[in-house]
Amino acid sequence: MLPPTDDYLRSESCQYVPGWDAALVRLDLIVKGGSDRYYYRATAVGGTGPETAIIMVYTDKRADNPAFFSATEVLRCCGARTMEIYHHDAAQKIAWMEDLGREDLWERRQLDPVPALYRDTLKQAAFLHRRTAASLPDGLREGLQPGFDSRLYQWEQGYFFDQFASRFSTLEPAALTELRESAPFVEMADRLAALPRTLVHRDFQSQNIIVRDGRTWMIDYQGVREGRPEYDLASLLYDPYVNLTAPERAELFAYYQNLRRETDGGEVTAEVFSMAACQRLMQALGAYGKLGVADGKTAFLRHIPGAVANLQEVLAQSGLLPGLAEALVLRHSPLPSPNPNP
Repeated sequence: MLPPTDDYLRSESCQYVPGWDAALVRLDLIVKGGSDRYYYRATAVGGTGPETAIIMVYTDKRADNPAFFSATEVLRCCGARTMEIYHHDAAQKIAWMEDLGREDLWERRQLDPVPALYRDTLKQAAFLHRRTAASLPDGLREGLQPGFDSRLYQWEQGYFFDQFASRFSTLEPAALTELRESAPFVEMADRLAALPRTLVHRDFQSQNIIVRDGRTWMIDYQGVREGRPEYDLASLLYDPYVNLTAPERAELFAYYQNLRRETDGGEVTAEVFSMAACQRLMQALGAYGKLGVADGKTAFLRHIPGAVANLQEVLAQSGLLPGLAEALVLRHSPLPSPNPNP
């Protein structure tokens, strides 16, 4: 199927966005992230509805792309803030949605420390973490992505070795193979998989948190599934995009612990948090290696030093996964070479 033309998107926007039937529509492509979804910000001139809307054009290359729409209903069912979807054309794989704004948590963090926004973000996550798949209506439960089990945790570990360590580590291939097959990796995957699971976002990092009117909203939540809440916490608090300090992480983790204890009696532990942080950071490094090298999206390579430093910190504090620290010694800089002709 050919991608939709700009003229088609403009004319359909006038039909599907409330109050835009007589508007002139301008489109601006939003270049962000590493998925095969494309986003446009549509701006109306002369309409009576919202000033802007977001258009998402997606493909069927990833199984979780169409899951975005059922995941939106999952968030709404759980009580979390979520955007309005004006129209979803499943046949054309296009959706028109509420525009939550241009500012995400990463951009706010670069300007000024905003612990209140992080606390509000954790409150939104807790709406998901209080629920299990079994508590959802049948139709929503069926739309969830497969939950975290031992195979998925081991896949994340393999993703790290295949897409990152094989490209950057100073360890020889035989040593990397021995390390990835060692007992601590298998045991950690099995331990995490054996724990009770709740709903999780799956990619709960700063660029997937929009800030509007002093409140936070989750986006890119099509990967919602069952897993451990500590995985989402690690995604946010060890986010390579944002340089949180150790005291900030500790304060926010303690805040979330108290929040859950006081509202629903839920428990998260430092031990599981460390294991989840290892998993998430290995997954992130694997993604940066694939996107930055295999897919040619070199901007992702800039986040490797931060992710390596965070993983080294977790390993040093927890004693988990002996030998992994040695695999994080890089044989060359992952950063892209400066463009001599900018």
